[in-house]
Amino acid sequence: MQDSNASTSFTAPNPNSKIGHILLVNDPISEANAYYEQQNPQNYRLFCAEELNIETSRAIIDESYIASEGTKTILIAANSFNIYAQNALLKVLEEPPSGIVFILYARMKSLLLPTIRSRLPILKHITKQKLPHFALEIRTLNLENIYLFLKEKQKEIQSTTLKAEIQSLYLDAIKSGLHFDSKETQIFERAILWEEQHEKPHNILLVLLLLILRKKKQTFVSQNHFIS
Repeated sequence: MQDSNASTSFTAPNPNSKIGHILLVNDPISEANAYYEQQNPQNYRLFCAEELNIETSRAIIDESYIASEGTKTILIAANSFNIYAQNALLKVLEEPPSGIVFILYARMKSLLLPTIRSRLPILKHITKQKLPHFALEIRTLNLENIYLFLKEKQKEIQSTTLKAEIQSLYLDAIKSGLHFDSKETQIFERAILWEEQHEKPHNILLVLLLLILRKKKQTFVSQNHFIS
């Protein structure tokens, strides 16, 4: 896990693909809306959802079979994608109606099934920004402020910033003088996967904050032993 400066990477699409592409962006819903507003609404359709569900997929399929003059582009944007909803879209992606182009907006390609990714080329337009500090100060971290922080966090059903919070927490801990072994570092890496699997944010952060608190105590004992 590393800090990052502002940068944008780009993966060239397959020129033989005529059915559309996947666009990886920082904020799928807002960027899809901004793009849609610049287009002719007669030739574009927009489907946005916090989580793409089966009902939305069926509406997308229905729209793809409605005839229109010229090419019709269907924009699909979501922060997460239900597996059943993706499976429902597979057939129309395999055999799209004539004159239909699909653009899928997503934050990470890992949110999409391999079968979806294999049918559409991927364009990566993600701008990496310097991470802010975590909400809690690592040097003064204790059970009381962990409890109060997670009590507020528990009110969040879903967080769109959790991945950044996990990365910030890790970096702040390193900068405060804590050193993690490979197994401990892997816990932070797995925490990002838990986020993708829709685990509750406060549960994920509880595991990481208790890990850091334990590491702080170990470091304190080690330093005192060295001084004595």
